[in-house]
Amino acid sequence: MREPVRPTRQWYLVLGFATALLVLVGPFDAAADTSQAWHMGQHVVLLTVAAPLLALGVTDRGNSRRPFVTWQRRFLRRPLVRRASRSATAVVAAAIVVQSAALAVWHLPEPYQAAVRNPLVHGLEHAVFLGTAVLFWWTLLHTSRARLGAGVFALFVAALPGTALGVLMTFAHSNWYPVYGGGSAGLADQQMAGVVMWAVGSTAYMIAAVIVFAAWLSSLEQATPARPTGTGAVEP
Repeated sequence: MREPVRPTRQWYLVLGFATALLVLVGPFDAAADTSQAWHMGQHVVLLTVAAPLLALGVTDRGNSRRPFVTWQRRFLRRPLVRRASRSATAVVAAAIVVQSAALAVWHLPEPYQAAVRNPLVHGLEHAVFLGTAVLFWWTLLHTSRARLGAGVFALFVAALPGTALGVLMTFAHSNWYPVYGGGSAGLADQQMAGVVMWAVGSTAYMIAAVIVFAAWLSSLEQATPARPTGTGAVEP
């Protein structure tokens, strides 16, 4: 009898796409057009909520018949990818570099303001953020259970660029993005956006690190053989 396919992974995908749509269309997106803090909220949700959900949805090892899983395994078997994946640390590090570079480039004044002015550039910005974040979370999820401890450190490193950028925005004395307005109101909006980036974003990465750390401890406990316990005393 054929076993039913568990819908867990499909739900991850549905939740991931629903979360992305929630912040990219409708009232949330309308608020982001006039508020830098709301715009930064979009970035945080895409990087730390939608991306890991989508990565979980495409990391399904339970059903090898699925087209995406078949493609995924073929991709991982390619000689170049197989050689690179022998060092899980290098793969995760590369994903962190790519994600951090995207974050840095798109938060430069010119690209950031171009995204605010042009809907197509704005869409490209969000696609890059979501794509690089999914890549990072996907490489993290492909780490073996024995290396989950390194995954905690990877999450800490991945959170640093956003945290640093958010702190700089919060304590800046000048308005980096005049497209959102000038004067004290524009600066206050920028400072609030910085708080959203480093406070909310860092908290999300911290929660993920706690989950990964708990999974690592669980894997260590399962790998450690149980010690026999004596229940009776030896009679003379």
